[in-house]
Amino acid sequence: MFKKKVIIIVTIMVLMASLAGCAKKPATPTTPAPQSNTAITPEGHPAETPAQPESKVSQTDVETKVMDLLNKKYPGDWKVSGTTLSKGSYTENGNYKMVDDVAALFPDTMGVSIFVGEERISSSVLQGTERVLKGYATPPTVGEVMKSGTTTSTLSGGFLKVYIPFKDNSGKTVAVLTVSVPQA
Repeated sequence: MFKKKVIIIVTIMVLMASLAGCAKKPATPTTPAPQSNTAITPEGHPAETPAQPESKVSQTDVETKVMDLLNKKYPGDWKVSGTTLSKGSYTENGNYKMVDDVAALFPDTMGVSIFVGEERISSSVLQGTERVLKGYATPPTVGEVMKSGTTTSTLSGGFLKVYIPFKDNSGKTVAVLTVSVPQA
């Protein structure tokens, strides 16, 4: 009877210790954040402010480099079916070549993402070995660029974040690419 009590007590203590250890691990987002007008940014990402004219890298330079690269490597028109984004015969969803190619243009980028509507369909940002696609709200600026069809940018902790619309052959904005370029 005594051995049984000791085993039960030891088991309870081990479980308590393991649960206490689990509580110290940072939570990994697994579900999309609730949609609101206020974007929730990943921990460590600074707040955004409108870009200033004295930025070291210009919005126009970033947009030109990105579009030149994408048009050269992926010829054809932009197309969206549901949330599947294609350019010519290439489909970005699940492949991540476009975001990785754009990230390679800008060393030390904070990340590149492509949004179709409110959904992030591609990202150069990794969490472990997985691409960060869900768990953070879509920045409000993405929606603004989807509506206006105009490239815009903001400053965020030493990074110029450029929002570039992708338009189909009728001129309708079908997706938005974001890239955060260091200002050093």
